[in-house]
Amino acid sequence: MKERNQIIKNNIKKIIFSLFGTIGIIKTYELTTLSNLSNNIINIFLFILIFNMYKIVQKVQKKENIFSLCFSLILSTIIIIGTQLDLYGEIFWTLSTLLKIFCLIFFILPIVLYSINFFKKIKIKKNIEYTKKIKIITFTIIFLFDFLVFLALYPGIYGYDAGFQILEILDHNVQLTSHFSILFSYLLANCIKLGKLLFNNYEAGLAIYTLIQTTFMTYVSTKISVYIIKKTQNKLLYILTVSFFCVFPLYTIMIISTAQDVIFAGLFALIVLNLIELATNRDYYSKKINLIKLMTLILLLCGIRNNGFYAIIVTIPFIMLFQKNKKILTLLTFVIPLIVYKIYTGPVYNLLNVYIEPSIKEMSSIPSQQLARVYNYNYSILDQEDLNFYNNYYTDLDSFKYYTYRQSISDPIKSVLNTTKTSENINQYVYFWIKIGIKDLENYTEAFLMNNIGTWYPNKNYNDDRMYHPYIEYNMLEAKKWNDKYIVINRKSLFPLYEKILKVLVEKNAWKKIPIISNLFTTGTYFIIFLYTLGLAIIKNKKHYLIPLGCMIGLYATILLAPVSLFRYIFPIILLFPVMISIIIEKEN
Repeated sequence: MKERNQIIKNNIKKIIFSLFGTIGIIKTYELTTLSNLSNNIINIFLFILIFNMYKIVQKVQKKENIFSLCFSLILSTIIIIGTQLDLYGEIFWTLSTLLKIFCLIFFILPIVLYSINFFKKIKIKKNIEYTKKIKIITFTIIFLFDFLVFLALYPGIYGYDAGFQILEILDHNVQLTSHFSILFSYLLANCIKLGKLLFNNYEAGLAIYTLIQTTFMTYVSTKISVYIIKKTQNKLLYILTVSFFCVFPLYTIMIISTAQDVIFAGLFALIVLNLIELATNRDYYSKKINLIKLMTLILLLCGIRNNGFYAIIVTIPFIMLFQKNKKILTLLTFVIPLIVYKIYTGPVYNLLNVYIEPSIKEMSSIPSQQLARVYNYNYSILDQEDLNFYNNYYTDLDSFKYYTYRQSISDPIKSVLNTTKTSENINQYVYFWIKIGIKDLENYTEAFLMNNIGTWYPNKNYNDDRMYHPYIEYNMLEAKKWNDKYIVINRKSLFPLYEKILKVLVEKNAWKKIPIISNLFTTGTYFIIFLYTLGLAIIKNKKHYLIPLGCMIGLYATILLAPVSLFRYIFPIILLFPVMISIIIEKEN
């Protein structure tokens, strides 16, 4: 009798949870359709489906229950808040929003619980072993597929930043600046120059650079594929990983772009692979080459993009907490390249006569967006002292109007920041920023989330004029339109049929029309996978992975504070997608 009562109790609980879950998913769709879907017979089938999901979920440990609930809450909040911001540009701060989040949790929860049980029970077949022959075959296959994209979009993608990067190196009358990587600009510009000298055209120069970069990225993707073999020894996962690097259009297009983020992503992925080796292999330092290799990679990472410096800084606390073997040596391995980088961007930059842009401008991306949002949408709360502050620190308040239709990029707002006055009175600026934030926390929150919505929201709609830039660069820079001195490089496809396919798929965003597959194209999906990987690493005694995952946390911290959320910024995380999957499926220690 007691057992029967318990079964009845559990069924009632599952019925209530299923009802909440059904309401949650309906109300989420109503947000996007603006129609009432409550009176729909499909909801009965949906309720039965969710109820059966709860029925098949088996009991899990307490810590797994807590993780599942927390992850469901985070994902539910991301979906509801993200949908409101993406469609309407604001969060509805109402009880209705809270109820939607609460109900959607019960739709997500059984899926998360089921996934935990699934990864516990899944048997990874060990049906492939690493050999040098496999490594060579992997490199060859990936390179050949990437080469086809290179032919289709020959001589590569001439991005919107490349015009100035080439000009500042080749034209001695143009001031070198710290805005772009001098190291990267030097490599790109000299490849362009070499092509002109050897073949008398700049297209050949870009082709030389593209092939160098493609070869490097093929090496990186091969290293990741080999890691999957060594870690899982599973043929299917290896094939899926290689296929990802061969046919995923956003990867294959990205690696032939002149964006410096490509090299950065490759270096970052290599560092993460080394950190995994460092955390799991006690003999890592027995080979001195490993120490030299890791230090070199860190130095190059910082040299290609400044945010690499901050990503490494964030990694250091994770080393102190979770590195068990040779902690001091590991710490020095990270700190020494950072010191060398600071020497490079200090005395060396001075010798090269590089104009060092005030760091306060980049650091003010989010504060500037927040202040602009309050100025535009809640002007009435500002008193005379507030307005004086605005006028002191921003040279042209008329430019704040750009925020109303460029809510996802800070460039128009931070460009009018008085960097000299702000740097000299940084404490007063921070006081001003906090003061306005206390007055209007809602708009501050919305401004922050609108600026980086593409990073964390998996259902993001593209293209989005509010971020001005394309989600991923595909078209060639119209050089003379922007600067008469810019070198003109035209696309001369050597594989026109494939070019037409890529144009429809990527430039026209045809991927959005393919359910499930389309989610692989949105960067927010990888953020959700990262959170899931991080949570499992914590609860499944895989804490050694928190060192490489900590490095990824550091990268995400810089991305969330960036002036705009683009695919190229999150590209390092996309590269590491197979690595995250291997961490998820690895058995608990």
